[in-house]
Amino acid sequence: MEYENRNDILPEDDELNLSDFALFLSVMKNREAYECTLSIIMNEPDLKLAEVKVEQVVLNRSGKRAIRMDAWAVGMDDRQFVTEMQNDTSSDDVRKRARYYQGLLDSPVLKSGKSTRYKYLPSSVIIFITQEDIFGKDLAKYTFTEQCKELQGLELEDGTQKLFLNMKNSKLNNPDIMVRDERIVKLDTIVAEVKQSEEWEVVNMSIYGKGMEEGKHRERKNMALEMLQNGEPLEKIMKYTKLTEEEIEDLKEACKTP
Repeated sequence: MEYENRNDILPEDDELNLSDFALFLSVMKNREAYECTLSIIMNEPDLKLAEVKVEQVVLNRSGKRAIRMDAWAVGMDDRQFVTEMQNDTSSDDVRKRARYYQGLLDSPVLKSGKSTRYKYLPSSVIIFITQEDIFGKDLAKYTFTEQCKELQGLELEDGTQKLFLNMKNSKLNNPDIMVRDERIVKLDTIVAEVKQSEEWEVVNMSIYGKGMEEGKHRERKNMALEMLQNGEPLEKIMKYTKLTEEEIEDLKEACKTP
């Protein structure tokens, strides 16, 4: 039995869109791009940002879990915005993650002391962009605010919002898209410029180079499993898969039925 090396294929650069995490970060650190994005999401044509950061970390001072925000910004009106690109919604509860983010986002804002007033706590908006409709109601956007259960229409007005966007991948030149909002055109231009930049080439190679290595490692493990099932000796499996003896033994254990 002969075994050949198997290569992963990188996606064509033209197929990348903002659901690609590396591209999302590279674009969102551009203030104008993030302004366009939030302006569309919030339906606020005049929305302006004072500060923008990507992969911003907020530490939990009690020593518990910190958060790393994909894209963070402060508006000219002091509102805080957090935008998360969540392509995988099956591994954890995104709704509770939004709750945790919103709570921890407030913790470093107010100073300690009796003179501090909670009324100065800025408003915050947590946005999760997902590739699935996690609520199953066939809406593109779900906006949640705190409301009174007993009195319909009574808002808590605590300054918090949680938004969940259900995204369907499409290109700007899709003939089915009839409205060409100038913000979308501007955002598409910035995305194109980022893809042509030297910085993106470095990021692209770094991210996808790592992805290729992980993919190849998975392939080697699959090959080792196949060889184990065919009764091939350990030395031969190590030779063809380049896995260590320990990795192969771990695969053996994982395959044993209880």
